[in-house]
Amino acid sequence: MAASRRTNFAAVIAALAGGAIAWAGGPAPAADRAGGWASDRVLVRVAPGASVAIDAGGAIDVRSADGAADLAVAGELAAAGARGATRLATVPAGDAARAAALGLDRWRCIALPRGSDAPAIAARLARTGGRAIELAEVDPVGGIAEDAPRPDDPRFAEQWGLENTGQFVNGVGGMPGSDVRARAAWHVSTGDPSTIIAVLDSGVNPHADLAYRVMPGWNVVAGNDNTTDTCASHGTHCAGIAAAVGNDAFGTAGMAWRARVLPVVVVSPCSGLASWLADGLVWAADHGATVMNVSLQYSLASTPMLDAVRYARGAGAIVVASAGNTGTTGVAYPARWDEVIAVGSIDQADVPAATTAVGPEVDVAAPGVNVLSTVGTMDHGFKSGTSMAAPFVAGTIALMRSVAPTMPPVTLRSYLESTCVDVFDPGTDLRTGRGRIDAGAAVRAARLANGMGDLNGDGAVDGPDLGLFLSAWGGCGTPCPADFNDDGIVDGGDLFLLLGNWGGAD
Repeated sequence: MAASRRTNFAAVIAALAGGAIAWAGGPAPAADRAGGWASDRVLVRVAPGASVAIDAGGAIDVRSADGAADLAVAGELAAAGARGATRLATVPAGDAARAAALGLDRWRCIALPRGSDAPAIAARLARTGGRAIELAEVDPVGGIAEDAPRPDDPRFAEQWGLENTGQFVNGVGGMPGSDVRARAAWHVSTGDPSTIIAVLDSGVNPHADLAYRVMPGWNVVAGNDNTTDTCASHGTHCAGIAAAVGNDAFGTAGMAWRARVLPVVVVSPCSGLASWLADGLVWAADHGATVMNVSLQYSLASTPMLDAVRYARGAGAIVVASAGNTGTTGVAYPARWDEVIAVGSIDQADVPAATTAVGPEVDVAAPGVNVLSTVGTMDHGFKSGTSMAAPFVAGTIALMRSVAPTMPPVTLRSYLESTCVDVFDPGTDLRTGRGRIDAGAAVRAARLANGMGDLNGDGAVDGPDLGLFLSAWGGCGTPCPADFNDDGIVDGGDLFLLLGNWGGAD
């Protein structure tokens, strides 16, 4: 994968504070609202061995690794009215060595009076950091990447993103075949409980289509395990797209019916700080999530957030994020980074949504207009936005993991992207990337590369797999993982393919 497009954030902040540059698309973002930054804090990464402390009486002590006092930095903090210095993480990272290598354990949140000029303060700290402070940044405020809600309608036929026959959804006709080919993927797999999809969002309600597979999660904002949805069922809706139970005569179907959902609250109620997302990514990685859905958008870069993405990747997770709903050039963070799969939004006719972000960082596209999914605890409703597109991708990756559980994330991503359907400008384009995802093709590609016949996912094709295969002999339904040639029956042709891979799965 190409090197990360990492932003020199200190330089950007300095330029903004000095009025040297204009914000893309208009004036600089405002403080304390989505698209801007928090006015009551700045984030600093102290140098190894250095320290920043502010006691209850307001006394400031900044020291470099050799123990010498850094009076210049202390003076800047005093001038800014700094009133506290706390660790960024609410819960220590489970892999301390990996966190230390990335510098995640050295980030501190400097509390400021609300209404402070955080960009200017961060710029001054970056200039005067000396041997005590390596980086200083604002804490970006992001928000839910969602358009206006749509009316309820609990019928599977309304889920055009899963199967588009040209049906009308909310009065808009579709184009047959403009979907993610979910049924083709389900023929191979409907997911596996060992796959955990973290939904880093506003929470996930105990919905009837999800409840028994929603795991105990974490609320970064409140510092507790209350993961009730705080933003009009946004997180619940995303979770349903990725993992609602299918074929149960109730409500809607998600992509990966058997995967588990790990809710991590990182906004309150609908917007939040980049540092909260960074904290949540680390927590999710430490608690077994191998697929992470981030249906959020931040206009500014954040080094702690990028470091947390890298931490999650180091734990074997794939991070998927919405490209953003700007409708203009400028893919949001964290989707903008190479380490994250950036997902754009298309409508029922394979046309990019007018609000989807535009830029070379867009990797793939998925349905994001008039998407029906879970809301509340029993209901279903329509929502639109790149928020809805991202969980289609997260759910597809969960299905791919179920057929290739040991495949490296970078390889899974390559199969996801290489099987996309080109739907907009020929080749890779700025709105849909490689094209609309094809879950059926992606799952089959992963299964083939993993080694046809490895039914128990242990990395080898051997006796136990043959036993599973023979027990499935004959006609099959959904899923039918032993139907290797996809002809709807498990027979001699499939046995030939299994034996052809006997002894090991690549």
